[in-house]
Amino acid sequence: MNPPKNFRGIVLFFMGLSGLFLACAIVLSARQTESRRTIASLQKTVLSLNEALNTHQAAIARTDFYRFQENVYRLHAPDFTRIAGSVFSLSRKHGFNPYLVMAIIFVESRFDRRAVSGKGACGLMQVNVPVWKDALNIDRRKIFQIDYNIELGLTILKGYLMETRGDIIRALILYNNGYNYTGNDFHEKVLASRFYRHADIG
Repeated sequence: MNPPKNFRGIVLFFMGLSGLFLACAIVLSARQTESRRTIASLQKTVLSLNEALNTHQAAIARTDFYRFQENVYRLHAPDFTRIAGSVFSLSRKHGFNPYLVMAIIFVESRFDRRAVSGKGACGLMQVNVPVWKDALNIDRRKIFQIDYNIELGLTILKGYLMETRGDIIRALILYNNGYNYTGNDFHEKVLASRFYRHADIG
């Protein structure tokens, strides 16, 4: 006995309906998976942004501290701050490590820009005016100026460095003694200076 046509229609209707539900379930499942991926991606992005923000805030804090430190030091020791700035810019101009130049000045004059030796050497880098006045056309009125004195000193040192083919030890010996080497320990004092120990010199 065949089932009534209405029954077959009902069965087909429910089969179609179940297929539709299944299709909807598959679509919803796919969307949920995609949503989970999207949420995971967004969470990763948020974490990355938070890390970047924290890094940026830390960098700002460090910059603020260094600016504060620089300003306080400038107020406390304005001459030394000017010397350090001049050493940095002129060392780069002449191709020297600024820590080396600070070491030379420390040994030569202890950062006293008005220092004068018994042999007539003047200023921060103890430029020997009687020896160099003609060769460098030295203006005696400017010899104690920070930039001018360091410029003269580095010009002399660079000449000696070229003469010794890059031998900084021999150049330092010549800088302090000229060609009348007296066996003093100037270069050793420079090398032992706490400033020189920061210099990246091979």
